[in-house]
Amino acid sequence: MDFKTRKKYYNRCNPIEPLEPHDPRNLDIDAFGKESGHRVRGINWADRLMEEIALSDQPVCKLFTGLPGSGKSTELLRLSQCLRTPDESNLFTVYINAEDFIDLHRRTEVTDILSAVLCAVISHVAKQKGERPEQALEEGYFKRLYDWLNKTEINANKAELNIPSAGKLVFEMKTRPSLRKQVRDIVSAHFSKFVKDVRDELELLNEEVRREFKCEGMVVIFDSLEKLKGLSDNWNQVLDSAEKVFGGNATYLQLPVHVIYTIPAALTNRINSEVSFLPMIKIRDKNRNPNPQGIKAARELIRKRIPDDRLREFLGDDTEARIKKLILRSGGYPRELVQMLQKVIAQQEFPISDSVLNHIITDLSNQYRSIVPGDAFEWLAEVANTKYMTIKNEDHRSTADLMLQNHAVLRYLNDELWFDVHPAIREIPGVQAAIAKLEAEQDSCDEG
Repeated sequence: MDFKTRKKYYNRCNPIEPLEPHDPRNLDIDAFGKESGHRVRGINWADRLMEEIALSDQPVCKLFTGLPGSGKSTELLRLSQCLRTPDESNLFTVYINAEDFIDLHRRTEVTDILSAVLCAVISHVAKQKGERPEQALEEGYFKRLYDWLNKTEINANKAELNIPSAGKLVFEMKTRPSLRKQVRDIVSAHFSKFVKDVRDELELLNEEVRREFKCEGMVVIFDSLEKLKGLSDNWNQVLDSAEKVFGGNATYLQLPVHVIYTIPAALTNRINSEVSFLPMIKIRDKNRNPNPQGIKAARELIRKRIPDDRLREFLGDDTEARIKKLILRSGGYPRELVQMLQKVIAQQEFPISDSVLNHIITDLSNQYRSIVPGDAFEWLAEVANTKYMTIKNEDHRSTADLMLQNHAVLRYLNDELWFDVHPAIREIPGVQAAIAKLEAEQDSCDEG
């Protein structure tokens, strides 16, 4: 196979690329299992979120999460398109990628989130009106905010904020920790005023889009905040800050417009608010029997990226058996399935040998072994055995946070919610031994 063709399919299997609704690789996973009433992800997620927003006369604030690469961003982009439909919801949608506004490796606060929302909304409204977003930021609310920050009493004896222009305030906060702290300190002393100003400005913008675009109002979709997990030296601090923002301070995130925030998956164990969690494709049932509809969905996901004739060139005459092996190995996690395909294409001789295929799978297993500490083996075994994340103490909570955030534990939904460990985790000797011990104890109890 020539290099140009390999490069084409290698990039069609980019595991970190969210797909726009019109992308030919986009697959409606939630359509699989619809006829039987057992969808492979439980429900149609875009439809569920759309109805909750479209039917409400009052602004809705929703929290949504999913593992990176589970299809969450793709579903939110699909949702954004659906909500714009003129003869149905007819809403003005603002899609925000948190990576453009927030330092996702450091602590976050309500100030950062609300500033990013308003900055993105002002920019998007201006762009849709055919105006320059940069000018709108310079002349509007952020000019007033910039002047206020420089004039506050708490800042009287300090140097000015030293920002090239008011319109760059939010973007400078992302990259300059000292400025971010300075703004937070000022706002915290006048927090109620800041929140009120943001809400007042959003109300004005909501009325503006109603007039200008003859729509029913605005919805903000704030994506990629689930990536708020810090680095190895500050992981807990970043997650704690996210818990405070979306848990204790969640009321400040309710806006006069509809809004959806994505949040770190680990927060589902920490906050009491309702969180919609996009599950994996159910390729096995709770008893670990293969689920034909789930496997079919995963197979079609592959076909959308690589047609069968090309796939046969990569994998040989035993293509379907090899593909099923990769599907089952992925645990129904879309990103890992696509990532393994990309590794297949990265080889130089085709069709690849069994040893190369096994090396690709083993390489994935080794990545998981590096993130699982020995003191997590028994807890993981209990998840594998009970299909439930039992949290008995703070140690369990810390383990659950780490395992969920690093997709060592996968979440599924059909008639009920359940969990299982990733197939690579199940093969770790210490986890295998702990599972065997639990099963032996259970057999002993059943006999007794």
